[in-house]
Amino acid sequence: MRLILGCPPGSGVAAQRGATLIEFTLALFFGVLPMVLAILQVAALLVARNTVNLATFMAARQGAVAGAAPAAMNHELARGLVPLYVRASRGGVTSADAVAAAYATALADVSTLDSLVVHNPTRSALARLGVLRSGRRVIPNDYIEYRPLPVQEANVLTISVVHCQPLVVPLAGPALAAALQFLNDDPRQRPCLAAGRAPILARASVVMQSDVEEGALR
Repeated sequence: MRLILGCPPGSGVAAQRGATLIEFTLALFFGVLPMVLAILQVAALLVARNTVNLATFMAARQGAVAGAAPAAMNHELARGLVPLYVRASRGGVTSADAVAAAYATALADVSTLDSLVVHNPTRSALARLGVLRSGRRVIPNDYIEYRPLPVQEANVLTISVVHCQPLVVPLAGPALAAALQFLNDDPRQRPCLAAGRAPILARASVVMQSDVEEGALR
């Protein structure tokens, strides 16, 4: 049997095993791990999207009974977004203080980053269809089934919301934020992108249950 001088028996096998371990580690770190992190980030965004959809509907429903007032809809939107701001609690019970803090944070984001826009009715509809009540011009909601079709259509409140969702997964979050900044040029979503967050768009329509007031329309 021939032996290579200076190489103890079995050293070649050990070196091959060491190289394989290094290759496996590199493949795990640069291939599998980023993919897993990206999947986790996308899953988190999908969960957040469901919450934003529900919160947008809640905001529209509140606007339907509040004359489409933006302040009322923003507060209800923040209330619907609270689950995205509450940290996981032990035993499945969240304290009232934690919920109040989450609501305050959500309302701050809604007021500074998020965007809520009323698409219907419009000021032009108010100018054409509005009536004076108590010194204010409104789109009437009473006896709606007997009113002309344009008035009925103007009583369908349609809103859209852009929510700025934080990207919390390491590596995948910042990478996605950078990609969105490069690919997205929507002016409504720029505040989200500038803050390193992902914009989530939701839309909801409900039938008004109160007169639409002028101050609510753009």
